Amino acid sequence: MKEHQRLILKIAWHRLPKKDKDAWNIAVRLWNEEESYFRFIESDLPATNNLAEQSIRRVVLNRKVTQGTRSDWGNRWWERIWSVLATCEQQGKSVMEFLKSCVGALIQGRHAPTRLDMP
Repeated sequence: MKEHQRLILKIAWHRLPKKDKDAWNIAVRLWNEEESYFRFIESDLPATNNLAEQSIRRVVLNRKVTQGTRSDWGNRWWERIWSVLATCEQQGKSVMEFLKSCVGALIQGRHAPTRLDMP
């Protein structure tokens, strides 16, 4: 893989447009930070940040469709509900069960669960 890495850098360097300052800046950065850019080759790191992109996709689409909120309170509510939805999904827990336990705690005057430690 290291051989391929070197070949990619060599070809990219030789095919740079002569008068494109932005392309030269990117090429110099790639050459200088080579180890950082290609670290995924010899480690367990994913080659892309696709997992992170996927995890926020619904949030971004919701914000686009609803045009966001118009208050700090609304922003905090959306931050929290999206966090609950994502965490429940990651842990294979029921969102409705967690929300029911929160509302039940509120009605009974107890503190709402701060963790997803329910069944």
